[in-house]
Formats: sequence, structure tokens, C-alpha cells
Amino acid sequence: MHLSECYRILGVPRNVTLDDIKVAYRRLARKYHPDVNQDDPTAADKFRLVQEAYKMLKDADKGDLPRETFAKESSVRSPSAPPVQTPPKKPSSQPKVPQPHPKIKIEVKQVSNHIDPINSDPELKLKLDMLRRVQDLLKQKKYVVAIAVVEGMSERFPTSPEVIHWKAVTYHRWSSELILAGKLREAEIYLNKALNTDPKNRELSFEVKRDLERVQNLKNG
Repeated sequence: MHLSECYRILGVPRNVTLDDIKVAYRRLARKYHPDVNQDDPTAADKFRLVQEAYKMLKDADKGDLPRETFAKESSVRSPSAPPVQTPPKKPSSQPKVPQPHPKIKIEVKQVSNHIDPINSDPELKLKLDMLRRVQDLLKQKKYVVAIAVVEGMSERFPTSPEVIHWKAVTYHRWSSELILAGKLREAEIYLNKALNTDPKNRELSFEVKRDLERVQNLKNG
């Protein structure tokens, strides 16, 4: 996930402070928490996206100053440069006139709580809607259609961890049906596809390898 996508997911500008990032994260975490969205099958994916975006921005952040201001101040600082000596001023015979205090301009930043950054991003909304369709197809046991949908998604979102996860899950679910139907050779093909699609998923890899052993035992028996 790129940093630009993290900003879009949390609905914050690039020069936002770390405090504002935390505020946006807490608000969206409450909004998309699976415990309060039990009727929404995509709530867990939205919640995970918000968590990943917050973690990446927090790790990339170096302080509470806006990033543009921090960069400007860092570029003009020179720790090795000696301080500039100012010659002492000669005393003046004229009376001092009090100078007016300079006006301080205070800029107040407001973070809108009314914009839903996930649902307002067309690409992100499309991905979540398609993931919801895949999950519904799996519940209806329409595995062939689910595979077609998720493979199309992987072409459009090739690096999305959510798409990779559900693609592997879909392959695994279909292989389980093939095992029950006695189509062991075809089941073995989809089990290997699931294993190669999401090899970093330890829980899924464990189940897939267990089913591969089961297929081998059935073929040998």
C-alpha cells in the first residue's frame, strides 16, 4: 500500500499532523469495527485497511509538525555553521519609542467528520463491493462464478492484500468441494493455486497443506 493511498483511506491531507492522523484513525476504527457492523460482510476488510493505513503513516511520521514544514526547517538548519556575530549597537541619544506588538496569525485546522473517505473513493469502493460479491457467492456455493470474479479483481488490483487473500480462499473453498466430489486431480490443482496465491497466510497454508496430504492419501488408497 502506497502512502498516497493511506492518506486517502484515512481522509486526511498530506501535510496533516500525527495528532490529526490519530483522530481520523480512531473515528474510522469505531465506524468500521466488525463488532458494530455484524451485518456488513466487508466491515472487517474496511477495518483492516484503516489499521494498515494508520500503521504506515505512523511509522513514516517523524513528529507532530506538518511534513512540509518539517522538511523546510530541516533544509535550512546547518549544525556545523557558526553563529553570526552581530556588532554591538551604539547607544542612541534619542528616547526609545515603544513598538506595537506584532499581530500573531493563528491558523486553525479543521478535520471534517462528515466525509467517508472509503466510500468517497471510487476505486476503493469498487474493490470492496466486488469483495462483498465474492463473499456472497461463496456463501451460495457458486464457486466457479466466484473464481471468475476474484481472478478479474486480481488483474485490476494485483497488489491488494485483500484481493490476494480472498482469491486464495476462493481456490481453497472450491478445492474442498472437488475433494467431496471425488475429483482429486482437479482439487490438487486448486489447492496448489491457493498455496501459491497467498503463501504468507500461515493459517490458510496449514489448511491447504493438510488437504494436499488428504488428497494424496485418497489417491494412494
